[in-house]
Amino acid sequence: STRPSTTLFFCGELYQAVRSLGAKAGLAELTRFARMSSALEALLKELHDRPEMLTASSQRTVAQAIDFLDELVRKKGGEDVTTTVEGVMVVDDEPLSRRAVVMALSKVGLESMDLDDPQTALAMLTSTQFDLFLLDIDMPGMNGFELCRQIRSLPPYRTTPVIFVSSLTDFQSRAQSTLSGGNDLIAKPFHFLELGVKALIHLWRPQLNRVA
Repeated sequence: STRPSTTLFFCGELYQAVRSLGAKAGLAELTRFARMSSALEALLKELHDRPEMLTASSQRTVAQAIDFLDELVRKKGGEDVTTTVEGVMVVDDEPLSRRAVVMALSKVGLESMDLDDPQTALAMLTSTQFDLFLLDIDMPGMNGFELCRQIRSLPPYRTTPVIFVSSLTDFQSRAQSTLSGGNDLIAKPFHFLELGVKALIHLWRPQLNRVA
């Protein structure tokens, strides 16, 4: 079949196009557009160089990113966002997994607070504002689905984006992630750049819609 080689060629062509757009956005000081383009460019290069990463999930993420770049253009949301404080919370009881999520976020310029206990995470929401949550599902005491429901019960967080990062990716888990209020789910083990691109999309889309 020629399908894999065709997909790789498409990734290479798309990489060049996004790279050119990102460079122009940087010169025009469209910081948000430039950051999104840079993250997508890095993901596309990795997909091209490592064909084993070309999964249905990574291709969906690329499509989401392209759609979001289009939104940035249409809604004129690519401007400088350096004055915006972006609070990102990571909750996962497994230290190595939690560290991997934090590292993935750092690759796209996002700092985060990481916690190992859902109850501690909930207590922090009364004193600190967060704009994005990345939650494990399988945690002792309170699983990620219940944590998401608890977050959604708080008026300031009824629409705050939630991404589940979990090894539980069967149909039932995906359905429950949506029913509990989640916006997206990415499987463990994940690719750092794919998670980073997803995080930027979900973090910035609500901001973009508020100013549109």
